[in-house]
Amino acid sequence: MVLPQGLLHFGINSGNTTAVAFASFSSQNPGLQITAFALFKNDFPTELVAKTTFLDPEQIKKLKGLLGGTN
Repeated sequence: MVLPQGLLHFGINSGNTTAVAFASFSSQNPGLQITAFALFKNDFPTELVAKTTFLDPEQIKKLKGLLGGTN
């Protein structure tokens, strides 16, 4: 699997055996993106974030208020 730079991603082991993953980066300092800021410190519509996180809109508005996002 190849992921573009900055793309949020995750993996789930849906099987019954131990999963193994290997990661390689393009440099020794690949950077860091904190998921909470990526999801809630932005100007995405609350409805869009609700569909991707399964949180209710009021909780999303609260998190956006804490982290500096706009509703």
